[in-house]
Amino acid sequence: MYQEQRLNKILELLAEKRQLSAKEMVDYFHVSKDTIRRDFAILNERKLVQRTHGGILPLENKQQILSFNDRSKKFTKEKRKIAQKAYELIEEEQLLYFDVSTIILQLAQLMNQKNTIYSHSLDNAIMLSGQKQIDFHLLGGKFYPKNRFYYSLNETELLEHLQFDIAFFGAASLKNGQVSYEDAEDAYIKKLVMQHSQTKVLLAEQEKWQKNSNYILNDISSFDYWITDQKPTTEIKTLLPDTLKIIY
Repeated sequence: MYQEQRLNKILELLAEKRQLSAKEMVDYFHVSKDTIRRDFAILNERKLVQRTHGGILPLENKQQILSFNDRSKKFTKEKRKIAQKAYELIEEEQLLYFDVSTIILQLAQLMNQKNTIYSHSLDNAIMLSGQKQIDFHLLGGKFYPKNRFYYSLNETELLEHLQFDIAFFGAASLKNGQVSYEDAEDAYIKKLVMQHSQTKVLLAEQEKWQKNSNYILNDISSFDYWITDQKPTTEIKTLLPDTLKIIY
């Protein structure tokens, strides 16, 4: 089990039990006491828990990160439909990039064939790392808890030596036809991926045209496919190039 998977599970158990001891976690994960102490220290540094003598408590008046299971329950029918259509584009033995996105997390759940996948998403790592047929690579670095991704300049530069068959992207906003995100580091990773991808696929509901976000990746015309939840409105169609394949 990866350390981040263990940290995520510790947060889930803490939400259920309201307090955890180091001894409980040593027995639960079958790891050393020093390992659990380091885990508790990391969670404390990230301001996700409160340290006590020999254990941890939830932070009061702080919103806890939703567990993986809780996030899964929030998947909508529309997101599942988009993910299924994206899955139909994938062929066995392809090199793929999976973005940080709840829709792409749903796509990760569908994967059952032999592929190599790169991602900087914690949740994609949790979903895919245990699947034997998937050769999964997590781009590590500093963890950004709000959107649950990693970033490191050294790790990101590895992307310059890859050529993805298909890269799947989510979006925080599509306002005015500009695909944008909440974090500069996240957007930078995606920019490099775009430069090294044969086919670029955008997975985003049409409500994203009404959202606002700060860091622009590119115009929607830079993508080969846009898979969405409904037929684009006439107003949106005027901003779309003829070269963009739209699936809904």
